Amino acid sequence: MTLPLYHALWIATALAVIAIASGFITRWLKLREFRRAQAEEALDALAGYSEWLAAQRRGTAFGGDRSPLAQVRRCQQAAFPEFAPAMAALLALHARLLDFLWRQQLLRTRDPEAWLESDHDAQFMLLWSEHREAVHALAERLRQRAGEPLMDAEPESVYPV
Repeated sequence: MTLPLYHALWIATALAVIAIASGFITRWLKLREFRRAQAEEALDALAGYSEWLAAQRRGTAFGGDRSPLAQVRRCQQAAFPEFAPAMAALLALHARLLDFLWRQQLLRTRDPEAWLESDHDAQFMLLWSEHREAVHALAERLRQRAGEPLMDAEPESVYPV
């Protein structure tokens, strides 16, 4: 093997290693940006979900299950499969909240006096505090996994603590 061929092989090997490393770095950066964008979208949807839930509580008629929680779930499934247990807990709490709101609406329309005498505010506030804890925990995990600090998109509580 001649000396120029020997050097050419080393240069070709070095270029191949650089190309492979560059490909891995580019893929990692794209994945990080994708996860960051998904985290921002999920945080916005979580804020919208809290606002939607508060609006359902304040409204006179329950509007059904058209909440932004479906968007949070899509983001979680697309970029954060490791958050499945936290998302399942939030969905279970969401089901309990929907059940409570439906029952309250039925009671309100069938027997307004019984609805006024029921302890609906205390029951809702108990569910709301569980909701706040679950949303805060998920939002904090989203911020940590996104890598870079995100703008403060965590849902504010519309009810006092």
